[in-house]
Amino acid sequence: MLAWLFATEDNLSQIGSWILIIGVTLGTVAVVFKNWPTGCVVVLAFGAALSRFSISLLGLHLRPEHVATAVVILAIALQVVRGKIPFGLQLRNFDYWLIAYVALNFFSSTITSPQPAMTLRWATLNALVVIPYFLLRILVRNDRHVWRALQGLLFIGVSEAVYGTLASVGNHIWGTTWGVELGQYGAIPGTFGTEFEANLFGSYTACTAIMFLALFLLSKEPRRFWYGLGLTFGLIAAFFSLARSVLLALPVPIFALLWISAKRGHFQLRRLLPVAIGLGLVLAMLSPFVIDYVRERFSTLDVSEVSADETTVGRLIQMEAAFEHVRAHPVFGTGTSSFQLLFSFGDWFGVQIPGDEGGGWISNSPLRVLHDTGVVGLTVFLVFLGTLAKATYRALGGANRSTKVAIVALSAGLLLYAITFQATEATLLTFTWIHLGLLAAAVTVASDRGRLIEGAPND
Repeated sequence: MLAWLFATEDNLSQIGSWILIIGVTLGTVAVVFKNWPTGCVVVLAFGAALSRFSISLLGLHLRPEHVATAVVILAIALQVVRGKIPFGLQLRNFDYWLIAYVALNFFSSTITSPQPAMTLRWATLNALVVIPYFLLRILVRNDRHVWRALQGLLFIGVSEAVYGTLASVGNHIWGTTWGVELGQYGAIPGTFGTEFEANLFGSYTACTAIMFLALFLLSKEPRRFWYGLGLTFGLIAAFFSLARSVLLALPVPIFALLWISAKRGHFQLRRLLPVAIGLGLVLAMLSPFVIDYVRERFSTLDVSEVSADETTVGRLIQMEAAFEHVRAHPVFGTGTSSFQLLFSFGDWFGVQIPGDEGGGWISNSPLRVLHDTGVVGLTVFLVFLGTLAKATYRALGGANRSTKVAIVALSAGLLLYAITFQATEATLLTFTWIHLGLLAAAVTVASDRGRLIEGAPND
């Protein structure tokens, strides 16, 4: 509160700014080094959760996630110099495919872009977004690291869920505007918390809920209450996001986890009942704030008349425009984020539309990758995901209990992302790559453990 006072009072604004900068710097350093490497994971996850905020520097929109990445790189370099961690990283086949995908973004942005100067900047930002994937591969090297990193990721996730829920409730009761975007869905406010927008907030918090459910179903007894609480907070925040893709996608990973739990003999209905009852009671108390909005959000969906929903129409128009660009440049695309250079609703309809300044957005992740890097880029990206999925399946056989639970939790969360990213693109934000990086690190740890077991002499 004192720092806020210094930052907002005119006569003390400069002092307040320095206090905030010094405080954040010291706090970040303390978090990074206090509990290595979990502190680095927390800093990365925290920066990724603040994607709503940005500053412009040298023509680039720098976000807290970029700053967090730089801090962790410096911390790793310092630990290497001190001899605390080994230098280097043993790359796996999926790592090489990801490197190829990043390189293709630079290639397309240079060779086939309508404005190489702009798309190369965005390709650089895309590379910065992917770097945390490799930082997680460097930081997380054993089973303990995997478990603690997952806990750090979940801590940030549930914090974001609580903040967003409070923001939405505050808007309903007192008319506050922090954490919500008024009129995002017509007359309905969208809750974004500190994420870039409401759909991403919904995907992020729903993924947090799914991972908590995996821990609740598959892990040991002592902390089951806390996992149930995290599950409840995550689901409530997902409902408050009002993201239709999230609400429609949630049942898929939930049923998948229930099936896995039943197959492994962990499923017990009596364990789920307290969580289900508690979640039902909380939703019942919050229903005056969310139920009517959810009903209204789905009331405009009509398969026989798509034009009834303005959001859907806007996305379909932009997707059709993207397909036209793909047909013109199918092999290597037109460069990273180039769609915003090529599309505006005014040009599409052939008339001047008030307030239309261009800057279109492709909401479907595979289509966005296809548009920017062509068939070659999309193929490489899908091969990366496919090789990682294959390695994940194989690694489960050699993983210990905690790492196996972490892999299942991360995989279930990734399944939810795979569905929701068909309607909301998020591969240009860091939280996606932190999730993938932790999964790849857990798979590597489990695979190395499995090889050691296979190579051990018989007793």
